[in-house]
Amino acid sequence: MLLTGGVVLPENQQFSSQKKRAAERNHNHLMLKHSMQRFDIHSHILPKIDDGSDSWDETMDMARQAWQSGTTDLAVTHHIVNNADYAREGEIIDKFEELKTRLQAAQIPLKLHLGAEIYYQFDMELSHRISTYNNNGKYFLVEFSMRDIPKAVDETFFDFIMDGKTPILAHPERYLELLQNPDRAYEFVQRGVLLQVNAGSLVGQYGGQIREFAINLLEARLIHFVGSDGHNTTRRPIVMDEAYDMVQERWG
Repeated sequence: MLLTGGVVLPENQQFSSQKKRAAERNHNHLMLKHSMQRFDIHSHILPKIDDGSDSWDETMDMARQAWQSGTTDLAVTHHIVNNADYAREGEIIDKFEELKTRLQAAQIPLKLHLGAEIYYQFDMELSHRISTYNNNGKYFLVEFSMRDIPKAVDETFFDFIMDGKTPILAHPERYLELLQNPDRAYEFVQRGVLLQVNAGSLVGQYGGQIREFAINLLEARLIHFVGSDGHNTTRRPIVMDEAYDMVQERWG
C-alpha cells in the first residue's frame, strides 16, 4: 500500500503513480539539459552511407542517445573521401530529409543540419550542397590522413580562406604529425583554420596520449568546437555530455 496525501492507493495504482513521478523527473531533467543549445558539428548518423550507422533502427537509437544526453542540434557530416563521392549526394540528402520526418514522428526534437566531412585533397570541390554546413558556402569540415599532413595544405587552405571559405579541421588531436609537432596546430589557427576536438578524446576514448593532447589544445585556447564524431551507439556514440561538463567546469 502507498499513502499519498492521506489517501491509501490501491496496489494497481501505486506503480502507476510512481511511474508518473519518475517520468516527470526525467522530463524535468531533459528540459534542464536542453535549456541551452548544444551543437554537435560532426556525426555519421545516416544509415548505410559510410562507416557510421548500419540501419534505420541504429540511426534512431543514435538520435535518441544524442537528444537524451543534451544535444539540441546535430550536423550530419558523412565522409567525402574524394570528389567522386559526391555522386551519392542525392542519396545523402534524401536520407537526411527522411531522418527529419522520422524524428518528428518519434517526437525527438533534435534539429538537423547538413554538411560533410571532406578528406583533404588538392582539388577539393566545395560547390556541392553538402560541401559546407547548411550550404552556407562559408564553413566546411575537413580531415587528413591520421599519419601525414599534405605539404600543400597551407596554400590550399589560404586560397579557401581568401575566398571566404573557412576550414574546420576535424579531430586534430588524433593526427600523428600534430602529436609529434604541436606547434603545427597553432600555425593552423594563426592562419584562420578552426579546430574541432572529439568528445571521446577528452574522456580517454582514444587513449591517454590523445586525451592529454586534446586537453593541452584546449588549455592553449586552440579549440573552437567539440564534436562527437558519432558513428554508432556503443564504441563511438553521439554523446557529448561528459565532455561538455568537463569543458564547462575547466574552461568555462
